[in-house]
Amino acid sequence: MSRPRTPLLRPSRYYEAHDGSPPFAHAAAAVAVVTLATAGGLAVFLGEFAAALDVPITVDNPAYPGEPFCEDSMFDDTPTGCGEPTEVERNLGALVAEELSWLPPATVVLVPVVWLVQGGVLHAASALADGEGAFADTLAVAGWGMVPSLGRLLAVGVLVISRLRTVALPENPEGALDALRVAIGGVELVGLLAAVVVAVWAGVIRTYGLADARDHSVGTAATIVGVLTAIGLVFELF
Repeated sequence: MSRPRTPLLRPSRYYEAHDGSPPFAHAAAAVAVVTLATAGGLAVFLGEFAAALDVPITVDNPAYPGEPFCEDSMFDDTPTGCGEPTEVERNLGALVAEELSWLPPATVVLVPVVWLVQGGVLHAASALADGEGAFADTLAVAGWGMVPSLGRLLAVGVLVISRLRTVALPENPEGALDALRVAIGGVELVGLLAAVVVAVWAGVIRTYGLADARDHSVGTAATIVGVLTAIGLVFELF
């Protein structure tokens, strides 16, 4: 029988097949997939949000220099742009999406940083319980434990996008925002339930991985992972 290629479904067999030293390159590739999928998901969400919140709003025209320069200017020549209107009409959703456009590229950096932090915390907690083994192996275990988060991203993302595409918004900005809040109400609960499922799945992956990689019993590894997972869920709630 061929050995499992990932620890996502049969983590005990996977880690045993690699003698407690899971291939680091495979875990790094898994984290890369999580990184790109998360960044892409955020980009899709921002596009859907901009399309759903297709409500006009009047904002200051960035091409207009301002009254101090145009009306009371001490310059002999009228500054460029004074012939532009002082205000322009923009799409509210597009404005919000532009303001948050830094999120997808930031995710490309943030997810690997989270991986390193989680690996470091897991390794330190294991060391306190007299664990032995290379940090690279712990990091590989932590990396595979991040993959289940894609399930949460998919579940919440599909729900939010489906509601964004079906909601009917009034043309005034205040009413549109209120209607949008009502439309996506309850998403927090779905996200929390998905977080619990993901935490349990990731916890099983990390428990068997930590037991093999750091020479713990399964019970000790489960205690370490369980405590860290519970702390993470508490932080997410607040």
